[in-house]
Amino acid sequence: MKYFSCCVLLAGLFISLNTSAQASLSYNRGHSHNDYHQRIPLLTAYEAGMGSIEADVFLRNGELFVAHDTSEISVNATLKKLYLEPLARFYRKNGNQAYKDGSHKLQLVIDIKQDCKNVIPRLIADLSSYETIFNSSVNPKAIKIVLSGDMPDPMEFKNYPDYISFDGRPKIVYTDEQLKRVAMISDNLKSYTSWNGKGVPTKDEESKLRTVIEKAHRQQKPFRFWASKDNPDTWIVLEQLGADWINTDHPAQLREFYLHKDGYISPAIR
Repeated sequence: MKYFSCCVLLAGLFISLNTSAQASLSYNRGHSHNDYHQRIPLLTAYEAGMGSIEADVFLRNGELFVAHDTSEISVNATLKKLYLEPLARFYRKNGNQAYKDGSHKLQLVIDIKQDCKNVIPRLIADLSSYETIFNSSVNPKAIKIVLSGDMPDPMEFKNYPDYISFDGRPKIVYTDEQLKRVAMISDNLKSYTSWNGKGVPTKDEESKLRTVIEKAHRQQKPFRFWASKDNPDTWIVLEQLGADWINTDHPAQLREFYLHKDGYISPAIR
């Protein structure tokens, strides 16, 4: 935490407190990883303006529970209670849009830990209670639903409502129709580099990172790395490489960094 605070303070030495529209849009590129582990799930990331919020789910006794593994399942920690209901309230309060600032978008990434064939129908039933709030196929201002983790085979994408999107993988070859259902492409950063998040990756590693990002962009899909270090050097280098979503376990610090990043001196990639 001291490291983050120092970075923000150093940034403040170089720029004024006024922020640009470009900076405001930047923090909306944050992906709140394992969001339910925040001291205040959803609200911390939402107040930080994250554009992507992730919740892992299990199906138990006909209900979707938010947890990273089965030992964490709590009777009060349902997907409805922690995410769907409060997001619906925020949406209505904002005049039928995810954020008060209409230029900010939001996707809820639901990471299915197991049993997608039964989880997805339960999720669809739960979403049906919220009219078009989560239905991006008919409502352009809807909160987008993206499924990750244990996902159906791409051949089965067509069997689900078209407002359900999927988190793609770079090694999967999708047909044009399947690709329409892919919201983003994601992969493990450690599969490409041993970079520790300080300084910059090696030239060869940088080339590998650029290649996988550019492949996603040729498919007209945004790209995200998971398992990345969570610090300003990493955030700025990944952005320079072209990553669209910036993974973080510290959404408030990511917001502050992006609001002041013009004053942050980071090693430039090649």
